[in-house]
Amino acid sequence: MEARTLGNLIEQTGAAVVVDAMSRHGIKTAFVFPGGTIAPVIELLEGAGIVTICTRHEQGAGYAALAAARIFGTAQVVLVSSGPGVTNVVTAVADAYFDAAPMIVFTGQVGTGDMRGDRPVRQRGFQEVDTVALMAPITKAQFQPRTPGDVHDAVERAFRIASEGRPGPVLVDLPMDVQRGKLPETPAAARADDSAAVDPWPSDSSLAEAVSWLMVAERPLILAGHGSLADGAHTFLRQIAEGGEIPVTMSLLALGAMPTTHRLTLGFHGHTGNQVAGLAIQEADVLLVVGSRLDLRQTGSRTDQFAPKARIIRIEIDPGELSHPRIVSHCLLHGRAAPVLERLAGSLSNVAHPDRSPWLETIDAWRKVHRLDVEQGDPLKPQAVVSAVNRATAGRDVICVSGVGSHQQWAARHFDFDFPRRRWLTSGGHGAMGYDVPVALGAQQSAPGTLVVCLVGDGSIQMNIQELATIVAFELPVKIVVIDNHRLGIVSQFQKLNWNRDPTCGDKWNPDFAAIARAYGLWAETVRSVAELEGGVARLLQQAGPALLHCEVDPNEDISPMLLAGQTLDMMWVRE
Repeated sequence: MEARTLGNLIEQTGAAVVVDAMSRHGIKTAFVFPGGTIAPVIELLEGAGIVTICTRHEQGAGYAALAAARIFGTAQVVLVSSGPGVTNVVTAVADAYFDAAPMIVFTGQVGTGDMRGDRPVRQRGFQEVDTVALMAPITKAQFQPRTPGDVHDAVERAFRIASEGRPGPVLVDLPMDVQRGKLPETPAAARADDSAAVDPWPSDSSLAEAVSWLMVAERPLILAGHGSLADGAHTFLRQIAEGGEIPVTMSLLALGAMPTTHRLTLGFHGHTGNQVAGLAIQEADVLLVVGSRLDLRQTGSRTDQFAPKARIIRIEIDPGELSHPRIVSHCLLHGRAAPVLERLAGSLSNVAHPDRSPWLETIDAWRKVHRLDVEQGDPLKPQAVVSAVNRATAGRDVICVSGVGSHQQWAARHFDFDFPRRRWLTSGGHGAMGYDVPVALGAQQSAPGTLVVCLVGDGSIQMNIQELATIVAFELPVKIVVIDNHRLGIVSQFQKLNWNRDPTCGDKWNPDFAAIARAYGLWAETVRSVAELEGGVARLLQQAGPALLHCEVDPNEDISPMLLAGQTLDMMWVRE
């Protein structure tokens, strides 16, 4: 495509405007699943020098784009067709929305003359669906330009909105006639912009109050949420923790904000977290919450008994979370985590604080009692598999991806994270099985020199197993470890705890995952015992290309401890 600026796009099409905008916003790779109503845009990508990764399913394309957004920290692009293309990508879009991944979702649409509109009929155009209405609850904004002249404004606003404030996906729904139509000779005047949002900043009095509380706290604790990984915020978080001898607990998505091997790290807290972290939250006198929604999985159902002894300081960019909190906070710092933490770190540096050795000694005593030991011997334990992969990758830069299920919790407990060298990608708020393989695909495409390890359960991998074909087609050296317990474990455990049976989740027949992987063209092998494990992991990691290790593990292993309904964080259920 010759045109590079809007001024040169006179006589060009609406589709050309879209591709030009993608180039100007630094998009190097587009993740797509083709269809007739998005074909005009896809046709122009190669000419613009944009690499096209065509997945085997729209959900795979959406998740790969989500991964790229997490790796780069900027809005990335997925393109799908109308109708089933839209409905198939919805899960990935919802995941991006709940976990704050900036993404532009370009969807094809039937021509404006074929759209149902307000007519009392179900459908007029072939493969028509009301995409704007469908996506409205799970996107930050939705645009549906009705003329080629409207496209530039819609796309520019989409890229801006996706990244400002709390990031998330934005929809641009493109009717066929808008994509194929020519721009007018006299471009429409640009609409008045919504004006780029100015980042909020806490009041000086709130900042001073937070500093004074942290200075005098005898049992302070930092609770790092996902927002603590944005814009380098983790650097300032670590300065505050180390300078003030303040222990750190993390949400599931925030693992790595503090190195998980650091002496001040308590792991993650909540539903399947570390009991030591839960005890620390319940005993802290000041709790600094950084970029966390404090959702049910973190706090438990007893919100009135969360951190009952603490004055809670909360740093949060999303005004909705502050105005409708689940947990009452005592000092609100409305702003981006990185600059607010930088200000706090500067104010707290070289400032005397109380002796916190008794607090740290108490935590160390809890560590000795509440250990997350890995049981050795056969039958092969899932924790042993994760630990073996962790040891084999020690010292290496790694992107660790998981699906959703019991294996996700074991990965969080037994793999070491240190953002950004050893980073963690998993589905948090949406908790979607099938996240794993396509996210690993997108992560490897976005970080070609980094080892990408995908830890996945036998249930989750079968949601998007078709993306093994995409991984092989694009020669992406992803390393996949299937933790196969023939059970949808986390729901099976829930069923057994409540009804003493798991009729839909237990004793699942599974195929030979190694054989399936080899059919797709991956190196693959199966291990079933501790004696085979280390060698299998070593051979997996030695492969130059994509590879899969199928690990048959103990089907009776449960997640313990676990926070059940009605329990407080210091009283987690433990399997006897």
